[in-house]
Amino acid sequence: MMAKKNEAVEVEKQEVAAAEEAAASDLLVDTFWNQYETSLARARQLREVQEEAFMTAFKELVQFNKQYRKSVASLYEQSKKTNLELAKGVMQNISDRKAGKSAEEARAMDYEQVTKQLKEVTMQLEKLALTPVKSAFSIIDQLEDNVEKSAESYLAYARERRAAWQQVTNEYVKQARKVNHQVVDRVSEKSKELVKA
Repeated sequence: MMAKKNEAVEVEKQEVAAAEEAAASDLLVDTFWNQYETSLARARQLREVQEEAFMTAFKELVQFNKQYRKSVASLYEQSKKTNLELAKGVMQNISDRKAGKSAEEARAMDYEQVTKQLKEVTMQLEKLALTPVKSAFSIIDQLEDNVEKSAESYLAYARERRAAWQQVTNEYVKQARKVNHQVVDRVSEKSKELVKA
């Protein structure tokens, strides 16, 4: 009876030791796979943050370029207005000098007509000169908008593709963890059998 009791205690000790061994090996396997999954999640999050940073920087660059072009166009318009006002002042000054002379009133009227025609020609030339600049700015704006839309759509496509692969990867990790547990359990059982033999 005592021998059976000692055997029962011995079997119980072996079972406890085996359970502790299995718990330790399971803990090791779980720790390994938990660290792997944490690293994978961090890498995914870092990629998302980098993509968002890229898009933000790109959008800010496009916005800066648009503001810069708007400033250049505004500067051109301002200089055009200043030149026009200067020309008006000079012409007014000349016509004031000539207004004092009655004999030359006919010439002054001709001069005003020529001045008016010159202003119209100048304005048309300015429009012609400004047209290529405006169209170039317009083309650049359209190009930047298209590049921005393309980058956004590519980013969305890449994220969708990654999301699909993430499901596969997650399932693979789940299966690998399960297989790893099974291998550890088998090795543990086989080592116990070898020790018993």
